[in-house]
Amino acid sequence: MNNWPFRENALWGMIFFLAAFLPGVAVSAQYPPIAIEISAEHPLLIFHCAAEPAALPEQHADRIMAAWRAMPDAVRPYAVMQADAPRGDRHAYYQAMLPPLQEANVPVVLRIAGDDPRRRCAVSQVEALLRAFTTVKGVEATDLPLNVYDPLAVDEEGVSLLARWLVGALETAARYGRFLHLPLGDVAWLRLMANPDYAPVLAKMRECQFYVIPSCLHRGPGTAAQTAAVMGLWLEGCAAQWGIAADSRWYADARFIAPNLFGAPANPAKIPSALYRAMILNGAMAGAAVYAFSPDDDLWFGTQRRHWDAAILPTMTELIAGGLIARKDFVEKKAQVAYQLGAAANPRDFHRNLRDLDATLDEGLLMQAAYGVERPGHITELVLNRGDLYRIPILSPYAPQDTLGGFALLVQPGAADSVQGWARLLDPYRSPDGGGDAFISVVGRGIFVMHTRENTLAAQRFALNAAPAPVRRFTARREGENVELTWPFREGDVSYTVLRRIPPNPQYIPIAVGLLERRYVDPAPPPDQTLAYAVTALTNETEPFEGMLHYGEHLLLSVVESRIAEEAILSPLLPAVQSAPIPESPAPPEEARPWWPDYDGLDDTQQAAARAIVERIELWERAFQAADLDGVMDLYATDYEDAQGWGFQYVRRAYQWFFERCRTPRMHRQIRRWNFDPYAATREVNLLLYCALTGIAWSDPAGRIADQIITIPRTESAEAWITFTDKDGVWRIQRTNPAVPNFRDLLSYAAGPYDDLAPGPDRLAGP
Repeated sequence: MNNWPFRENALWGMIFFLAAFLPGVAVSAQYPPIAIEISAEHPLLIFHCAAEPAALPEQHADRIMAAWRAMPDAVRPYAVMQADAPRGDRHAYYQAMLPPLQEANVPVVLRIAGDDPRRRCAVSQVEALLRAFTTVKGVEATDLPLNVYDPLAVDEEGVSLLARWLVGALETAARYGRFLHLPLGDVAWLRLMANPDYAPVLAKMRECQFYVIPSCLHRGPGTAAQTAAVMGLWLEGCAAQWGIAADSRWYADARFIAPNLFGAPANPAKIPSALYRAMILNGAMAGAAVYAFSPDDDLWFGTQRRHWDAAILPTMTELIAGGLIARKDFVEKKAQVAYQLGAAANPRDFHRNLRDLDATLDEGLLMQAAYGVERPGHITELVLNRGDLYRIPILSPYAPQDTLGGFALLVQPGAADSVQGWARLLDPYRSPDGGGDAFISVVGRGIFVMHTRENTLAAQRFALNAAPAPVRRFTARREGENVELTWPFREGDVSYTVLRRIPPNPQYIPIAVGLLERRYVDPAPPPDQTLAYAVTALTNETEPFEGMLHYGEHLLLSVVESRIAEEAILSPLLPAVQSAPIPESPAPPEEARPWWPDYDGLDDTQQAAARAIVERIELWERAFQAADLDGVMDLYATDYEDAQGWGFQYVRRAYQWFFERCRTPRMHRQIRRWNFDPYAATREVNLLLYCALTGIAWSDPAGRIADQIITIPRTESAEAWITFTDKDGVWRIQRTNPAVPNFRDLLSYAAGPYDDLAPGPDRLAGP
């Protein structure tokens, strides 16, 4: 076995072979201590720092060092910088980039594999880098092609080439006391866990669990299931820690443009900052101790640093200071139900799992029953819609029996055949931590209260029966150049923390922690400044807490330390002030135009016609999603004609092709603009409609790449002008531009790389 790390020892080689290919066999290998501390109490923060495409290695090193020097002190003890070579040979680039970083003692994580397999570092190159540079604390592989099911992509022993590489990379990292970080997006972790080709990888992860960090990368629509899968790997012993890789591109992947606006965004950086907070809190309540962030534009040294200031830094600071990341024992106690994947060597078998677990690529029956799904297949779920059932960990087919036996209910693919059937199975295990329509979950020391709508403006109520009671009615008084704070006695208080902020900065900084007395003198208040003070208590005093959350609001509370409910604002002219309740943030203005329907600017007569057309569009959606060919065609006028001259029978055959090829058809729709100009003369109405018709083909035509997403119209905006005509009191589609559907768009998905069949207008051939 030419590539095994233990090739010099036949006995070790046999033991390693058994560990890799027989998942039930456990092997204890001697590895050095990991080079960096990672735990719930000491999380690891990985910050991406990209290089300009033409940057020389030395220039990239300078940028990393500058970012490291500018990093806030609050997060530096937990941080490493993640780097990638912008082009060419990664190994050669890193050899030139790393010496100045080593000299400056800047801890880094190197990306050794991405979406281009030709640039993947060989295991021997990884070893050379780890041997030469102690500043490298870990390596990273992402965007791995786990959706490829290719029986020819194997070595001479029949082992998947990618699985072989992953085993070698992890083994090498462990032998040098470093970690392998694996941020994978969409449902890639589910694929790896279910595919028997990757059983050796899971076995090696189990053996090297302290040196591997599986992460849920926020790319694609599969975030909910992906988080549960990585959490499951942790619980079944394939990783000692796991992570969340927050990425603003998730917002564009989800077809979000702005709250209440859906479609194809031109600028993914428009993600609301609050969604970064939601990503982080999702990980914290499920036990993630590693948090990676990209792109670097969203960090303290980037052009979009508002995300850093508004969400990333304050959320991580809250989690670390409060010890609010859930420990494994808390998660194990909270998780009553688990799902075990079925083995799946091909895309068809894999969909037996997805039918339960993912409402975009399939039906997601369990997900709908467990958490509720807003418009399945249309709205990508980031925050679970209900918290009365803790996140269900997803386990591999090879999970050890002691893990499987630790759950009150263990379910497998097809345990129920409908949303209602799954609900009957799961309902006995629900245990709500509060009331209202917001998400609420109490785990360990944390209380997580989250707004559940990722892109829809709506107010949501929450109610907690008991939360630590805030410290109220405290006084701030000037004593010479100092400020003295005093507060009243309470029987259940254990100790106190005093915090200060300088308006308009909203962030509080602790200035005294663990006080036993009910008095504190601030010896160094900034002179000639308005100061705002707050006091919190480690306390047994509790009280009910309820309120409203608006879009983007996600509360993080402690079960042992009180929240800040009052502050004392002391201006330079005031000798003393008593604390007052912090005003509730005003509700953000609701958008005048709802996401659906939209009659903005229409008079009463026009609105009547528009409402009838909206009903027809909704009927179109229902028929399309049911793959009801006759129902869809009833929406089209028999004399329909598109801009290229194709008519009714063309449309019928195009839809038939779509239904024959695709599973889970969906219609994504939103009104952009009405045009009633021709209405009086022709009874026609033109409507610009975001109208993405999507479906999932289980594989590409070659049978190698799983879950090909097919979308028409295949244009950048997926918008089309739809002309509706009132024919005998029934509104039908008379014309579409661009054509919906369009056979050339459809056939382009089946074309090979050399067929030269690009999407576009399906024009009639000339004479």
